[in-house]
Amino acid sequence: ITIDDTDGTVGCLYTEDIDLTAIGSLNVRRASHVKYDNEVQKWTVHLVDGTNLGYFRTRTEAIAAEVDYLNQRIADETIEEVFHE
Repeated sequence: ITIDDTDGTVGCLYTEDIDLTAIGSLNVRRASHVKYDNEVQKWTVHLVDGTNLGYFRTRTEAIAAEVDYLNQRIADETIEEVFHE
């Protein structure tokens, strides 16, 4: 979770593990798409900023890579840099 010091905005990857509505209204934006590439016969992760994370044998592996990548970006960058479309 990242909190913007200027206005208190909270940024994080959405999960149903925590009821985020308990802290206020939500503004949910897609940061990536996990898709199956029929030609290559593997899963891939496409970020809205154009980054592709490569190919994965299983959807579970692709989602794990997606979560790891986005969590690292959230730790290193501002909320807007990570979640812009």
